Amino acid sequence: MSGEPDKQADTKNRILDAAETLFSECGFGDVSLRQITTEAGVNIAAVNYHFGSKDKLVIEVMDRVVTPINRQRLALLEEAEAKYGDDPVPVEEILEAMHRPVVDQLKDSGLQTSVYLRLAGRCLSESADHLSDGLVGLFQEVIGRVMAALAKTLPHLSDEDIFWRMHLSFGTMVYALTHEDRLPLISRGAFESSDPEETLQQLIEFTAGGLKAAAGAKKKKAKPERVKAGATITAIAALALLSSCKSASPEDAKHLATIKAPAHWVAGPTWRPSHWPDHHWIENFSSPPLTSYIERVLEHNKDLKGAQSRIEIALANARIIGADLYPQIDGGLSGQRSLQNFIGFPFGGPGGNPGVLSSRSNQFGLSLNMSWELDLWGRIRAAKSAAVAEFEQSQFDRGTAQLSIAGQAAKSWFALAEARDQAELARDTITIYSETERLIRDRFEAGIEEGGQGFASQLLLAEADVENAKETLQTRLELVGRTSRQMEVLAGAYPEGREGTAASLPGYPGKVPADIPATLLDRRPDLASAERRIAAADKRLLEARRSLLPTIGLTSSFGTTSEDFSNLLDSDFTVWSVAGNLAQPILQGGRLRANISKRDAELDLAVTEYEQAALTAFSEVENALAAEAFYNQRVSALLKSARLSRDAYQRSLEEFSGGTGDVLTVLSAQQRTFAAESQLLSVRRMRLDNRVDLYLALGGSFRHCEPVPEKTPQS
Repeated sequence: MSGEPDKQADTKNRILDAAETLFSECGFGDVSLRQITTEAGVNIAAVNYHFGSKDKLVIEVMDRVVTPINRQRLALLEEAEAKYGDDPVPVEEILEAMHRPVVDQLKDSGLQTSVYLRLAGRCLSESADHLSDGLVGLFQEVIGRVMAALAKTLPHLSDEDIFWRMHLSFGTMVYALTHEDRLPLISRGAFESSDPEETLQQLIEFTAGGLKAAAGAKKKKAKPERVKAGATITAIAALALLSSCKSASPEDAKHLATIKAPAHWVAGPTWRPSHWPDHHWIENFSSPPLTSYIERVLEHNKDLKGAQSRIEIALANARIIGADLYPQIDGGLSGQRSLQNFIGFPFGGPGGNPGVLSSRSNQFGLSLNMSWELDLWGRIRAAKSAAVAEFEQSQFDRGTAQLSIAGQAAKSWFALAEARDQAELARDTITIYSETERLIRDRFEAGIEEGGQGFASQLLLAEADVENAKETLQTRLELVGRTSRQMEVLAGAYPEGREGTAASLPGYPGKVPADIPATLLDRRPDLASAERRIAAADKRLLEARRSLLPTIGLTSSFGTTSEDFSNLLDSDFTVWSVAGNLAQPILQGGRLRANISKRDAELDLAVTEYEQAALTAFSEVENALAAEAFYNQRVSALLKSARLSRDAYQRSLEEFSGGTGDVLTVLSAQQRTFAAESQLLSVRRMRLDNRVDLYLALGGSFRHCEPVPEKTPQS
């Protein structure tokens, strides 16, 4: 039996070796499990036993090749970051950390191309259908760390620019290191193949220049959300809708409001920005477990799924309204059989017999009918523009919900971390209070007096302190469970109270930079939603006014009609008609004028709500900025208070044990110590909450990105 695990391990390794060779030579999609098992000398059942599926086998093959290299990359990057401290790491050293492990493996292997490079080339060249989420996930940590380092070093570039340039850098590395033999061939012998070390230096010099280049002018596009297939399909459908009519989406409507952004924040540093920040505020807390939890919340939260459904409803409504701009065509097939009696005529029925003369007839028809309301005055176009604005509003509403829920998730994480720390502090408090009670009880039972009085009342106070600490512990434990269940509900899971086992208060992100932007009107999705509400109301008012004008319609029909069904496809029985109509509203009891008044009031309401939302947003930023300084001072004061209280407690305990101190000082000092430490935990959590509030109030973090141009009318 002892040899059975070794045999299984040998079988698994043979499968991995065979798969690694075949995948690197033939690609992931072109290699079948039967080829792998034949190469490894095992049956397909062995693959299913050890790996379960081909996708999982691919992941394991890549994992054992990629993970050691990624581990070296992260180690080199950490060394560089430690070397430069708070300063940005030069681009060249970031590239060195990315590419050095691959070159070292290539030199150690003694081969022209390493396994990693061959498999990496397959990843780049094959379609995304063969690359599973698990395979892509092997690179996520490295990509995230490198992106964060480059974003700090290259603040003039957007995340998209950085990602594209790193993608091209990686592809260049794979090509350069796997096709060194082509250099002398292409140059006709003018240049010889260099060793991997020289290739690396050429690669870093070349790609560093590309990374540091200024961002080029390009068309702006909406930033993609972290959503699944449903949102992707909605976005594609939205693109088809918006491209079908260039003037469908109404122009920016902020000019209808009188509120403007301040030149700078009163409670913050004075600065007028040239770039807009992005939305990666979660990364500033440098807590992977927190980031992972927020990502799960954003993926599974039920409110966000509802917001996505509302986007799809609004999109469908816009398509329904926009359909009225085009001719409506339908086909018809009809059949009729009739009987007609002739009474009172001076001739009889068939055969000369008196009676009623009857006539039977058939009528069949085949037609193609078209109706079209000509939108000469723009009424339907205005209705469609309003519907498109409402669709865009629903997208911004989802962005608002996503930002808010991410903030709730972060605050819940901090609350759970604080509750756990408070519970641990309560346990320590019970231990210390119990020890103090024991010291007083020993003196009480020994009959020792202090100032001519015994220790009976002090003993009762010490016992009361212990019981109060036990009650506090139970309160903290109940809060831990309740907060954990709230976090599970937020993540769309059943509230079992198991969430957040790794929750801890992260380090403070640091000071607010001096270049905090004052461009709130262009950043927050709730204000963008309010602006789209104004645009929709403005178009609804235009639609109502256009309803006073005549409607012009065209109808036409083309087909055949015959008494014999077999003649319907015969052109000799063709019939057609064309008609036009014009309808001018004359008397409708004031309904149309009342509708205009209603739409006008709705526009005023939308403008007022936008202005109030903007003022509220400004207030949230100013309050968060002002509170930032107060919380920093409170934390500093509480740190000093907790340290002094701890020293006072130790000193009073030593004096009491030496017979020179009194027990009331000990009891008072220990209460102050634990009260100060408990309050310090709370204020630290509140300071983190306030930083989240600042990020939410600003609509994102402090990093810079290109501004989004205002939507202007299109011809």
